[in-house]
Amino acid sequence: MKLDKYTVGKRYAKALFEYATETQDASEIYKELLALRQVFADDPDLGNILSDSRLSLPDKQKILATLKQSFSETLQHFLQLVFDYHRMNDIEFIIDEFERRYDSVNGRVLITATTAVPMDDDQIKRVGDAYLQRFSGNSVVVTNVVDQSIIGGMILQAQDRRIDGSVQTKLNRVRELLAQPLNN
Repeated sequence: MKLDKYTVGKRYAKALFEYATETQDASEIYKELLALRQVFADDPDLGNILSDSRLSLPDKQKILATLKQSFSETLQHFLQLVFDYHRMNDIEFIIDEFERRYDSVNGRVLITATTAVPMDDDQIKRVGDAYLQRFSGNSVVVTNVVDQSIIGGMILQAQDRRIDGSVQTKLNRVRELLAQPLNN
C-alpha cells in the first residue's frame, strides 16, 4: 500500500523530532530544516529529481552529497535515510510536520491573516498580540495574505481556528437570509 505524502511527512518528521528532542538539538535541526526548505523552494523539482528515474544513482548521490555538506551530522544522516527510501520528493511535507511539532512544543502560533489590502507592521503586531491575549501561546508569527475578493475585514487562520470577519462572508449571510421565505 502506497502512503500519501502527508502520512510519510508525519512519520519521518515524528522520528526526527523525537530524536532531536532526545539529543536536545531540536532548535538547531529546526533552523537547518528551514534552510533546507529554502533550497527546495529555490529548486521546486529537486525532490523529484532525487526520487525519480531521470538521473542515474551515482548522479543523484553527487547531488545529495553536495546538498548534505552544509548541514549537521544528524541532518546529513536523516537526508541519507530519506534518500535511501526514495522519499526526497516528500521532504517539504516532512519539514512542515517537523515545524508543526516544534511550534506546538514551543508555544509558537502561526497565523495567516487574509485581508483585502496589505497590512502594515503595526497592524500585524496588533493582530498577533490580540490573538495571544485571547488564546494560548508564547509567541506568534503573522503572515498577511492579500485577497481582494473578501472585500474588507479579515480572515484569521491559526492552528485549528478560523475566524472569518470578512465583508464577503457577511454579505453571503445577508443573501441567505433574504433568500429564505417569509413566515406570516
